[in-house]
Amino acid sequence: MVPLLFDSVFGMVIHAAGRPISRTAFLHVDYRKIVPVEKVLQVDAGIDDVIDRKIFVSGRLLDGDQVLAEAHSLFVKLKPGQP
Repeated sequence: MVPLLFDSVFGMVIHAAGRPISRTAFLHVDYRKIVPVEKVLQVDAGIDDVIDRKIFVSGRLLDGDQVLAEAHSLFVKLKPGQP
């Protein structure tokens, strides 16, 4: 569930930044602590760099000040006509 959360949030970050439609090319998650269930958590995420069609995004899943997981990813902007 944690990778799905990151993938979804990263896509929203790219969309909110006004970037063109893109797809996930790579997603890596590092688990730091056990993620509790049925608890409100926080996700911090942002765009690190944009190079040509590549968009690099990273973020953290937090329980207060504790980092539960960190992720970084590569999204690729679609070319015209790509689904």
